Amino acid sequence: MPTRALAVRPPFGFTIGLFHTRDPGAVPAWRAELDRTAWRHHVLGSWVAALLNPLFALNDHAVMPERWTEFLVLRVLVSAAIVGLIVGRRRLPLTPASFVFVPFLLISLENAYMWSFMGPDLFRLHALAYAVLFVGASMIILWPLAWGLAVVGLTVAANVLFLGAHSALSPAEVMAHGGTLLAAVMVISTVMAHNRHRLVLREVRLREDLRARTAEAQEQRAVIEAAHRDLTDSIRYSLNIQQAVVPDISLLDRHTAGHFLLHRPKDIVSGDLPWCAHLDGRTIWAVADHTGHGVPGALMSILGSTLLHAVVVEQRVARPAEILDRLRDAMIRALQRPGGQGPMDGMDIGLCVLDHRAGTLRFAGALHPLYRVRGGVLTEFAADRMPVGLLPDVSGAFTEQEVDVRPGDMLYLCSDGLQDQFGGPADRKFGRKRLKELLSDIAGLPMNEQERRVQDALALWQQERPSVDDVLVLGVRI
Repeated sequence: MPTRALAVRPPFGFTIGLFHTRDPGAVPAWRAELDRTAWRHHVLGSWVAALLNPLFALNDHAVMPERWTEFLVLRVLVSAAIVGLIVGRRRLPLTPASFVFVPFLLISLENAYMWSFMGPDLFRLHALAYAVLFVGASMIILWPLAWGLAVVGLTVAANVLFLGAHSALSPAEVMAHGGTLLAAVMVISTVMAHNRHRLVLREVRLREDLRARTAEAQEQRAVIEAAHRDLTDSIRYSLNIQQAVVPDISLLDRHTAGHFLLHRPKDIVSGDLPWCAHLDGRTIWAVADHTGHGVPGALMSILGSTLLHAVVVEQRVARPAEILDRLRDAMIRALQRPGGQGPMDGMDIGLCVLDHRAGTLRFAGALHPLYRVRGGVLTEFAADRMPVGLLPDVSGAFTEQEVDVRPGDMLYLCSDGLQDQFGGPADRKFGRKRLKELLSDIAGLPMNEQERRVQDALALWQQERPSVDDVLVLGVRI
């Protein structure tokens, strides 16, 4: 961040500045920018002064032909000195203020010398031209107040010296014929130049502060973006781990008439879990919605998949209600903290067990119902109103239902992500009623077309609104 400290100078330290150049490495950024701006103005103004100054010799010839040659030589010498200073400025130890001080003072002294030879009428006219010099300089020069006061002081001293040596006018006549006007203009132009310097200095400081803050913000943004990339890469790798733990749902195609799965995580990884297994002539499938989404939900889904495998595959539990009972006990033990109560985490789940030998299907659910569509008519099989997990004041065993199924029936298990998604004209939830109507409409379609229709319905409802949860819809045809 650029410092706001100003360089300390003596009030009338122009003689020091004349032979001093700043060490670029020690100059604050705002000071370097101010110097660059001042150099542009001062060099341009000096060139204008050097080129226009000799042209005023034509005016000298018209008003004072007897001294025209003397004034011409003086003007040429002053312009030559200014041009030499401009050309050699890079080899001289000059600051922008000390550089422009020289041509300004030379032209002011030139005017003071010529002014001292003029009578009252020309004296008054030349006072106006002298005043134009100071006004024009105040519009070009950028320097601190001390430099302007130094020029005024030396100009006054030179006028007193030259007028005393050459002019027949008394001090009162000098002031009456333009001296008062010139003195006022010198003061006003010096104040104007000082104010202009302050305004430019403030603008440069603000611009440098903005540039520094922008650079700092860009650095912070780069750090945040790098951290975000690292975090996103880690989450994407977590997705590989999650997918490796979750069973392959295509298993359902080998033991049923087909299935489709729409699984859209809210944040790369998901807390929704599709799960299936086949053993002892039975096909088991489930849709579980674990606490949270993103990484916390994914961790819970990995735990849920592991516990389901332990209960169904390792322990060979075949009845869906008993599966949920054991799953709840295992979930509580896994989340239980030593010496205290565990977190209120767990899962909502719907679970089906299709017994191919008996030709029966049993269902048990924890807050997730089962939908059956037969001949365009949807039937809902309610779930128990308690989750698989620790919940105060909720106890008792899960219940199961035997579901009448026939070839061609469609069975749907869904998490609550689709029905809870906000959207539509009134920015409301999709809702369970609209979900049932959608499932009834698509049940007779091929599996891939059903998946597309569900996905399109979600996109049309959601539009540009953000997802509120993971979405999982699993459809199985008997």
